[in-house]
Amino acid sequence: MPKFHTDQSQITLAKKEATVMSSPPSHAHDTSKHPLIAVIGIALGSFSVVVSEFVPVGALPQISTGFGVSEGTAGLIVTLPALSGAVAAPAATVLMRRLDRRLAIIGLTALIVVSCLLSAAAPNFATLLISRLILGISIGGVWATSVSAAARLVPARIVHTASSVVFGAIAVGSVVSVPSASLIATHANWQMTFVAAAAVALLSVVVQALVIPKIPAADRVTMAHFTPLLRSLPANVILAVVFLVVFAQFSAYTFVVPYLQNVTSLSTGAASGLLLGYGLLTIVGNFGGGALLGRSIRGTVVATLVSGVGGLLALSAGGTVTVAVCVGLALWGLAWGNAPVALQHWLYMFGQDKFSAEAVNATFTAVVQVAVASGSLLSGVAVNAAGVRSSAILGTGASGLACAVALIFMAAASRRSATAAKEPTVTVAQDDVRIAAVD
Repeated sequence: MPKFHTDQSQITLAKKEATVMSSPPSHAHDTSKHPLIAVIGIALGSFSVVVSEFVPVGALPQISTGFGVSEGTAGLIVTLPALSGAVAAPAATVLMRRLDRRLAIIGLTALIVVSCLLSAAAPNFATLLISRLILGISIGGVWATSVSAAARLVPARIVHTASSVVFGAIAVGSVVSVPSASLIATHANWQMTFVAAAAVALLSVVVQALVIPKIPAADRVTMAHFTPLLRSLPANVILAVVFLVVFAQFSAYTFVVPYLQNVTSLSTGAASGLLLGYGLLTIVGNFGGGALLGRSIRGTVVATLVSGVGGLLALSAGGTVTVAVCVGLALWGLAWGNAPVALQHWLYMFGQDKFSAEAVNATFTAVVQVAVASGSLLSGVAVNAAGVRSSAILGTGASGLACAVALIFMAAASRRSATAAKEPTVTVAQDDVRIAAVD
């Protein structure tokens, strides 16, 4: 069948493929004379979220010993905030649809302080889990609002930069959280890791209050805004890939410290050093991948997924060989540093002008948090049943499946595009019905 195209004076009877976007379809909200400083303030909230969410990973052995639970059970402190974050992301987007994004971001960051202090003071494991559920509210809300809010603070030409700053803060958070928590827990105690996370969040609140201007809500999001996204086949396939990638990440990453200590037989200091190197490479991957996205989103996604599979395969297959583990961590770090921003941009590529930006962010966040919860939970079950090495094996399998699904989807999309390009195009004018066939 022919395709139909129109100009501004014409009736659009069929959709063209969306133009590639580098960020959410929201542009500058010119309320600040120094917009990038305000973006940094927002990024600090994302940094605090990542630090507070993942410091328990570095202190997992000490928390497990302190409360007398297995390491697999202790992994619930990563699982539960992710589950509550998955619920909080769409719920917060809808409930806060009329709220100034400045107040929302500051309030959600302040909630991190409360959660972390409650975690540090937890007298038993049940109280610790409750404090982590509270943290999930902040996780879902901050992830769902921060990228689109940052994009609205800057001119359209540097939206790429704004999103890279936010995702870069996430990458930096992953750098400092696990190795720092491991060292603090070893030389002080696990409670101090949460106190340190609370201090970071409190500092972020102060900075945000000083530098972030008013950011009125752009989209008055209701649950109806989620329907077009959830009915889109391309969007659902991409979200499935997102789920598998994040599932793979946290299947392996939740137990990476006991893995390096028990399988690779590294000391606490050596394991912390390797994780610091891993974290630094995630920063390289974040900003390097951001530059590649401007050239090709699909190419960047493929390179990211293939690198992730290679890194996790080296880690799981060569777990007792230090060199193989180092190579695996390097590839894995580069891939994971770019994965969130690459996958989100891939989703935006199909959703420009079709979906609400904040609905996309909330859905993406919910899928990510469900994947974090599922990966850490099932990995914990596997670790309890078959040992810590099973966590890396599970992550490798999920990563390979994500890569396969993405490649199949891209190949099918390319075939559809090639077929569509050969079809004649018919133009229908609005005032006088004229039909022109184009070869």
